[in-house]
Amino acid sequence: MKFSAASAWAWILQRLTGILLIVFLGIHMWIGHFADPSVKITFLGSSTRLKDLLYVVVDWGLLATALFHGLNGFRNVLHDWGLSQAAARATALVVWVIGVVWLLYGLWALTPFLVS
Repeated sequence: MKFSAASAWAWILQRLTGILLIVFLGIHMWIGHFADPSVKITFLGSSTRLKDLLYVVVDWGLLATALFHGLNGFRNVLHDWGLSQAAARATALVVWVIGVVWLLYGLWALTPFLVS
């Protein structure tokens, strides 16, 4: 497989999103379990937390980084099988489309909590 600027950026972003996953997950867990102990871990408690912009932004970040990191890792595994250039481009396109669709769905699912 030929290396390009795109593959170099994918490599860099894979490492960066791995670090960001740890950061976002830590913040997510801290807010969910320690920030306000009076809010119980139930659906009502979660929907109460999701009215806070900080919590939603952290969840958006967690969603975006997890999707990119996971799908890019999956794409890398497929590329390790020695795909042709055309097949590699096709799998990259499919993975990007899946990622964008799931990201938009996740953003759509989290946003109503802010306005309710």
